[in-house]
Amino acid sequence: MQKNHVYVNRDIEVRVFRSFEGSFVSALLGPRRVGKSTLVKAYMKRYPEYRWVFFNMDILKDRQRCADGELQTMIQERALCLIGIEETIWVVVDEAQKCPELFEQIKILYDQFKEQTIGIKFILTGSGSLSLHKLSAETLAGRIEILYLREFSLHELASLQHGIAIPKISIIDLALEDPKAVAAAVNKLSPYKAILDKTLHTCLSWGGLPEMATMNTEEDKLIYLGNYLQTYLEKDVRAIEEISQLNVYQKLIEVVAAQTGSIRDDKKLLESLGCSRETLKKYRGYLIATLVYQEIYPFIDSSIKRLTKSPKGYLVNNGLISYLTGISDIGILESNGLIGHRFENWFLQALNIWLDDTVGQQRIDYWRTSGGVEVDFVVDRKPCVIPFEVTVGRQINNKKIKHLKMFMQEEKRASQGFYIYNGPYKYDQEINIHFLPAWCIC
Repeated sequence: MQKNHVYVNRDIEVRVFRSFEGSFVSALLGPRRVGKSTLVKAYMKRYPEYRWVFFNMDILKDRQRCADGELQTMIQERALCLIGIEETIWVVVDEAQKCPELFEQIKILYDQFKEQTIGIKFILTGSGSLSLHKLSAETLAGRIEILYLREFSLHELASLQHGIAIPKISIIDLALEDPKAVAAAVNKLSPYKAILDKTLHTCLSWGGLPEMATMNTEEDKLIYLGNYLQTYLEKDVRAIEEISQLNVYQKLIEVVAAQTGSIRDDKKLLESLGCSRETLKKYRGYLIATLVYQEIYPFIDSSIKRLTKSPKGYLVNNGLISYLTGISDIGILESNGLIGHRFENWFLQALNIWLDDTVGQQRIDYWRTSGGVEVDFVVDRKPCVIPFEVTVGRQINNKKIKHLKMFMQEEKRASQGFYIYNGPYKYDQEINIHFLPAWCIC
């Protein structure tokens, strides 16, 4: 059974709330059911004295009126005042991407009142990228700050499930800033190691969707995931006119779930789906745009040659992978060798969460030469490049260390490397590589 809902402070709250208090339009994006509306409503509760207006574009009547150009009228009806006359009106639009006609109206209102101390503040949420509708992204260019909310981090999930306040320490940031301080930070977290290890197993089997976090039985979790997938297909995918073969789209989700963490093989995908190459490309684009699937591309630098060119693909949520493949048991995952891909998928989401809370240009790649030398993830966060080798094992694999060292020797911006595994923390100062236990990436 599911326990009563408990609000959990999100690790990215400070940055999100700072955006809400800024002058730009704020857009909080993320996959379905990761808690976007809950986070916005938590902010609304902090400031009940504000004049709030809330719209949900899942509601047909609201969506139709907005599509007909009535946004300003609707705001004034619900705020019971004229915009810019008495006080600032705070307008929240949930699932904003479902009404592309909104964005031109938001642009007009934003431009009209942006220089005034009393006016209007827009907060948008969406379970799809604004690029889902090109018009939306183009219309608000230069006027919008885009933020992302993911499923629960290891830290958030452990804090909720065990009802304790675990210290929040960004081990990777600390390592980059002061390598010698990492050992003390890991030691500070060590009293929570057993809890974090147990929570990590949950992440590998079931992912970190907030509503899943308080479900006790496997049956409850599978039922929830089945409903989650069906709702995604019925509410998000059916609304995309360009998707005419829903059965092919659903089959694509099943295939990418089974192939998560692997280099993309379009030939095999086309054989499995029985569709055209153009349909595959289009449908995969919508998987990415609706934020349930992520591709990472090879790291390319002028100093590094002979690289593999195809991307690797990841279905974002490990719980959906368990549901679609029928494998959720850690023991089975270990015995059939699939645990490594689940571990890699979890760490990719941890990297996303880490980068979401920073500013500036950044990208996640991987590195693989035609000779088979590989580094799992390479974060290009100007001016630095940060390589990560990821393995579920408890022992250090010398071959993987060799690959990390080769990359760091060829890429001069990579001054430090990271080896993420399930063994103890150590720092090899000679080669400048941190060996981080997974449980402390929280």
